[in-house]
Amino acid sequence: MLFFPMTNQATRRLFNGILLFFILCCAHTAVCAADSAMDTMLHTTTSYFKPVQGKIFAVEGKRVVLTIGAKDSVKAGMRFQILREEAPFRHPVTKEPLGKLESLVGKLQVREASGDASTGEIIEGDAKEGDTIRISEIKINLLFCQSRDTDWQLAEFYYRKLKDTGRFQIIDTALETDKPEEILVEARRLHADVALHLTMKKAEAETFLIQNLYWVSDGLKFGAMETKVDQALAKELAFGEEFFTLEKHQPLTQFEVPTSARFLIMCDVDGDRNKELIFSTGRDLIVYALDRDLHPALGGVTIKGSMQDNHIWIDSTDLNKNNKDEIIITSMKGEDIISSVYEYDGKEFTLIYQDNVFMRKMGDKLIAQSYSRNLGFDGEVFYLQWEGVLKKGDALKLPGDVNIYDFVFFEDPKAGRLLLAYDENGYLNVYDENAMRLWRSKTSAGDFLTTFKKNAPSVMVDRGGWSVKDRLIFKQKDILYVKRIPFFDIVKGFGYKKSQIRSLQWNGYSMEESIVIDGVDGTILDYAVTSDNIFVLASPLFGIRAGNILKGESPVKKELYIYPLKGM
Repeated sequence: MLFFPMTNQATRRLFNGILLFFILCCAHTAVCAADSAMDTMLHTTTSYFKPVQGKIFAVEGKRVVLTIGAKDSVKAGMRFQILREEAPFRHPVTKEPLGKLESLVGKLQVREASGDASTGEIIEGDAKEGDTIRISEIKINLLFCQSRDTDWQLAEFYYRKLKDTGRFQIIDTALETDKPEEILVEARRLHADVALHLTMKKAEAETFLIQNLYWVSDGLKFGAMETKVDQALAKELAFGEEFFTLEKHQPLTQFEVPTSARFLIMCDVDGDRNKELIFSTGRDLIVYALDRDLHPALGGVTIKGSMQDNHIWIDSTDLNKNNKDEIIITSMKGEDIISSVYEYDGKEFTLIYQDNVFMRKMGDKLIAQSYSRNLGFDGEVFYLQWEGVLKKGDALKLPGDVNIYDFVFFEDPKAGRLLLAYDENGYLNVYDENAMRLWRSKTSAGDFLTTFKKNAPSVMVDRGGWSVKDRLIFKQKDILYVKRIPFFDIVKGFGYKKSQIRSLQWNGYSMEESIVIDGVDGTILDYAVTSDNIFVLASPLFGIRAGNILKGESPVKKELYIYPLKGM
């Protein structure tokens, strides 16, 4: 998509709309030529979700006959809810009947449609003669996914057409694949009802845009269509992208955040399928929501720490599989490490578990490691299993000097599971399952922000230190990490002039590196990745924004930058 770094989403949508309007005006002839083809595919797509209602005429096992057919816009592949009338609903005072309640008893899919009748198959629940069938006017949750070889501008053009119908709640994803199974896994993770996949093919001098539709619940493909790409339109859209797009490292938007913010995670703590932003101040956790602006969520509820708390890591995962994420806080309290697990009960966060270990999420599991005052990280990293409480599980097989916050796993088609891990000097290393090192980065990612000295018998003895590494996030085939550029290369501790988020991709022999986000002023403190955006928490050089002094504003600032993941 095309974005401008405006300060709110409504303004960005306005500018994107103006941009697209300008491009289409310049390409009026091409657009008109392409519209008939694109609109045919669009009409075919929306036709599966046209709001319509009818009755079940007859039931024979799983086969049903419906009282509506092609003349009512019914077509094979449609799915209807089956609703059954219950007891009349009466006025609580006058007792007059106000209508009848309906309950959802099943779902069916249309197999064949004739003029004024159609047949279908029950795919969930049951049905009986006289039941109502309906496709409601509620927006369809649709995952929009494309393959790597699909022209980005054409996909965006079609994406906007789908959005403009008002029929879909479109769910973006950074996944680019040709594999239906991967698409469906992503769609289920993001709670989509339907998955739409775009790809392209070339035949002689012509290019075709191909679309497949899948019902997410059972993975059934119900719509396959293709349209010839108008080359004039493709050229005009490419011109608009080249002429108007800002540097790809520009953020979508940015917000000022609490100056005490040190860590950031995104998770759904109340089970409403919308992620909250959780900031750690080092002692307390503050919950924010992001819609048109950034504001406190859940009525301003927080997790308050004590004066001794010094958070070194925060994380989240759905431990008890109740569709709500629990918050994991690992804190240095005095000379001890304590990890706490909190769950939101609808009113406040309650402590459900606590232990003297380091904790971290890995995939959909929780892992831990013991703590020693003399060593910091101590012993093996092991899984934690939730059985009403957390219990110690199997140990992970890791190289001897790799600790809980150092690593991430990824897959190689030939070598199997590999591990990318930091060492104490900030270099990145790849190990195989036998702990043999296969690759090492040429340069260091820089110093880490959270470091501690190991206990020593006297102040005259320096036993070194231990550090909590920056997040390594595996996204599709890429591993993201933070690199900080010192203000003076030869003087440590003077601060960072800028920071980057970089990407590593394994080619079977070594890591191929690229810059995903460049030029973040000052220090990246933490970051989080969703299906379509990267959220970056940063502090300017020396922790101040000098320009604010001239404006009469406080120069002490921390900021949240939001970057688009799509297209990077």
